[in-house]
Amino acid sequence: MEGKLMTIFAVPATVVPLQPSLSDLTVTQTAVPSRVDGSTKYTVTVENRCICTQVNIKLSSSGFASFLWFNTDVLSVDGDGKLCILNAGRPIGMGPDYAVKFSYTWRSEFSFKLVSSTIACS
Repeated sequence: MEGKLMTIFAVPATVVPLQPSLSDLTVTQTAVPSRVDGSTKYTVTVENRCICTQVNIKLSSSGFASFLWFNTDVLSVDGDGKLCILNAGRPIGMGPDYAVKFSYTWRSEFSFKLVSSTIACS
């Protein structure tokens, strides 16, 4: 009986890694109406959905204000009032456990749009 040897080669499909980007950050807001003065409390959550850490995150916030105090270590408005720095520029890791949250109270919702970040992959 003659033995036959068969060799099978498996070549993995080419995988192109996704490039981390600003779009890996998501900004969501939830609102809770206030019955006292007609203002609304908004809670803003910024989550990083990329495996790479993102630092120095800036959001547009032209005219941002709040009736109540908010933690400026979490959100600080720059000198001209057009941009905000999130988390004092510190890193934000991946997933909801690392999401940064802040609240503000105002008559209407402010639009926080992501402007820039630095992506730190290792």
